[in-house]
Amino acid sequence: MRVDSMNASMLDFWVAKSVGLSPVTDQRGAHSVSVVSEATGVLEPYQPTRDWAQAGPILAAEWYEVETVMLEWLGPRWPYVQEIQQDPLLWFMRAVVVSHFGDEVEV
Repeated sequence: MRVDSMNASMLDFWVAKSVGLSPVTDQRGAHSVSVVSEATGVLEPYQPTRDWAQAGPILAAEWYEVETVMLEWLGPRWPYVQEIQQDPLLWFMRAVVVSHFGDEVEV
């Protein structure tokens, strides 16, 4: 499947894999993704495509790779693309996955 067309839940799963977590899919909502919390040992929702608190550390660690992918996809004016402005986390997390696994992944 092409990473640039993934929906948020599938992308959350692949972002977790990108950062070395072991994601678990469940049936809450639209097949949400959870990971085991290091602090509590309990499964907790993992949604970096929607949660800046989860996405922030990923972006801080991988910004140069994310920006490189965004430049490849959309050129130097990528920050001004309306679709990016409407849902930046979705696009940033797509770029994270691409930087780790390439443009396509097997589902």
